[in-house]
Amino acid sequence: MTDREYLQRLFTSRLGWSLLAWLLLAVTWVSGIVLLALSGWFITATALAGAGMLATLDIYSPSGGIRAAAVLRTIARYFERVTGHEAVLRILADLRATTFRQLARWPARSLASLRSGDLQARLTSDIDTLDAIPLRVVGPMVGALLALVSAVAIALWLAPPLAAVILLVAAAITLITAGLAAAAGRRLGRRLVQEESNERVALLDYFGGLPELTAFGRLEERRAALARRAREGAARRLTQERAGVLGEQGVQLVVMLTTLAMLGYALHAYAEGLISGPVAVLLTLMTLGLNEALGSLPGAWWRLGESLEAARRLRETEAEAEGPEPAGAEPVELPPGPLEARGLSVGFRADRPLAGPLDIRPEPSYPLVIHGISGRGKTALLETLAGELAPTGGELRWGEQDLTTLDPDTRHRVIGYLPQRVRLLDDSLAANLRLGRPDLPADRLWAVLDQVRIAPLLQRMGYSLEYPLGEDAGNLSGGQARRVALAWLLLQDRPVALLDEPFAGLDEATEAAILERIGPWLEARQTVIVTHAPRRMPAHWPRLAL
Repeated sequence: MTDREYLQRLFTSRLGWSLLAWLLLAVTWVSGIVLLALSGWFITATALAGAGMLATLDIYSPSGGIRAAAVLRTIARYFERVTGHEAVLRILADLRATTFRQLARWPARSLASLRSGDLQARLTSDIDTLDAIPLRVVGPMVGALLALVSAVAIALWLAPPLAAVILLVAAAITLITAGLAAAAGRRLGRRLVQEESNERVALLDYFGGLPELTAFGRLEERRAALARRAREGAARRLTQERAGVLGEQGVQLVVMLTTLAMLGYALHAYAEGLISGPVAVLLTLMTLGLNEALGSLPGAWWRLGESLEAARRLRETEAEAEGPEPAGAEPVELPPGPLEARGLSVGFRADRPLAGPLDIRPEPSYPLVIHGISGRGKTALLETLAGELAPTGGELRWGEQDLTTLDPDTRHRVIGYLPQRVRLLDDSLAANLRLGRPDLPADRLWAVLDQVRIAPLLQRMGYSLEYPLGEDAGNLSGGQARRVALAWLLLQDRPVALLDEPFAGLDEATEAAILERIGPWLEARQTVIVTHAPRRMPAHWPRLAL
């Protein structure tokens, strides 16, 4: 799929809103042209009638037309802004949801390979850059075309064909000028998007590494590098703006010269008796009125490079996601299990696995407890069993299927995974628990919070399910955040549960209370638990030491 095909697929989802916005933009420009041209015609006709050069003059029809054009232009401009921004906001909302969904389909290790600045750029600046396509690229092109067609039609109606030819020649020159500006702007625009992403990465690396930079005396050096990068970025942006301004000024010059040419031809046609004096003025002012429509084309086209580069980066995000896009909202039947590993080796290099070969088949009623010193591959083993990390050897199967070939949506419906580092949304407690299951009633949420011993704390403090967790769960302790994530996992009710240090940060009494409440849930499915305290687990649960 090319960048243009990707953009076409993206923007056709809200095509109705976009078409309405483009039509209103054309109506705005055509109304402005009619207002200027008809006003010139009326003033000239009135002057000639006052001088006795016109026998009769209907003042009501043209004055009514002028008022109608003025009112229509104002109304069309207002609703063009409303519908245009509505279209863009809907498109960007769709794109953010799509991009986030595709990123969520990445394996954890692939997602971790993205620098935080690059990831933020994909979710924010790249998406925002694309709002130029419907409003600043396609819209002006459609509006300018309809305004030009209207002007040519009026010229053919009121004057000899040469007047229309003059307008068409001006349009052709405008397209050439806009094309030259676009060629320069496209190259600069692609580089701008790439460098802005690099600048964001460098800035976040700077703030993330402040302690190390200070300790090693590299702070001023990194500050100078950031300042130099910022200056270079500002220079590139200035060059890009200059390209757009020069293109717009070039088109305005073309329109001015065309207006003079139309004035010369109109005066000649008037002297030859081919048109009246008011029509001569109308043609000239109508040509001048095209400036707003045609003058927008260079600025529209030179932004195309930024949009295409942003589209390429987002398209890569989609292409790198594992598995096909879900076919629809209807859930498909899960393939039969169980989860089983045969001769499984895990790690990051095939020649140096962290652990393995291992044969693992957790049995219901007997959760498998994995323990061992740090660095032995416990977390890597869980990530591999979850399908987030490719095995370095052996087989990993879900029933008769290779687990690594399952599409992410099916795999996520099979496996519930509580990683070592949990992520909670900056939202209410209820919103976090209902993620993926928005229909859950409040009493079900309270019940699961009681299982993980969060409910008594909330009730004692007088907090409700709408308690805000804060950014990065800042309103909770580390142990409380893990228990909220564990509660979410319990609500998902998947056939496989993989838990990495689920009780980290808890005292032994609290851990025992939680285990007593969730033990039946853990024993009702295939469960694997990684812990540094295997002695706290029930004695009849099997152990695997790495």
